[in-house]
Amino acid sequence: MSGNNRERPYFAFLSSMKLGLLLLLLLGVLASLGSFLPQGQPAGFYRAYYGDVPGRLIVLLSLDHLYRSWWFIALGALLAVNILTCSLRRIKKAPSLRSWGSVILHLSILVILAGAVISGVMARHAYVEIGAGDSLDLAARGFPGYALRVKEFKIEYYENFQPKQYISSVSLKTADGQEIEREIQVNRPLKFKGLKIYQTSYGWLARGQAVINGKAVPFDLPSGRGLDIDPGKNVRLVFFFIPDFDEQGGRLHSRSPLPNNPRLVAMLFQDQQVKAREVLAEKETKAVGGYPVTFSGYRYYTGLEIKKDPGVGILYAGFVILLVGLVIRYLVPEKHERWR
Repeated sequence: MSGNNRERPYFAFLSSMKLGLLLLLLLGVLASLGSFLPQGQPAGFYRAYYGDVPGRLIVLLSLDHLYRSWWFIALGALLAVNILTCSLRRIKKAPSLRSWGSVILHLSILVILAGAVISGVMARHAYVEIGAGDSLDLAARGFPGYALRVKEFKIEYYENFQPKQYISSVSLKTADGQEIEREIQVNRPLKFKGLKIYQTSYGWLARGQAVINGKAVPFDLPSGRGLDIDPGKNVRLVFFFIPDFDEQGGRLHSRSPLPNNPRLVAMLFQDQQVKAREVLAEKETKAVGGYPVTFSGYRYYTGLEIKKDPGVGILYAGFVILLVGLVIRYLVPEKHERWR
């Protein structure tokens, strides 16, 4: 009897090309859906954005964390089994080097799939804004065992005041007591044991206090953010830092990005309408719509992207294996096909 006739039905099913194509199509559609649906948001976000019933279905079907759902991983595992059994069949029937190229191509897809699953399950990503001189425990952002301190942040400018380079001088401490000091620049991230920290943005922090209902409330906020005065009536104090205020023009405009004439603009909003506005110099106090505000100081903050993805190396290895398989399968000359 031939080898095909001796194959068990479940082995023939698992090694079926039709099953492999169906699983690839299904996983591709689901992955596309996951790229459109925001991942990892609170359940209330989906009900508010997509409606009550669709939002509940998204959470019920685990579409809010699709790549970590048990059924998505199960489909990926079934595809891996399909590719593996298909490869075993081809190995039994591989009389030539070019046939082995096809086997390597199948196995490369298996490696790439494994890397993608590991990335989907174990990859971590966070964006943080840290003021110069501040420290942040990264455990709360999904990176246990690390603490980050920004020692200094500076910007290099061209003569026309266009930014030339952003530079964050940081200290990364690990749970075992190591301390790594680096300068992070655009396109020059800090790399340590799979952890990568990228320079992505910057801004100004304004520091001071506001007296609200007789109580002093300190603030140390990025420009453009503020304090809730009366959430029920949608009343807020919002602070804008202007590094080089144009006194003569009177507009809320900075003549340059350098802190040559720093000012804090405090605005009282109600229902998105400005009810009061005051411009404060450093160490100055003014009442903004009846709420005394003191401008104490300012400093830079740096915006950093933090990533750790253990599946990246496996993905790269899979693509290398894929290229090797392509070369063997399609570029090896016919005269070298036979080994005899």
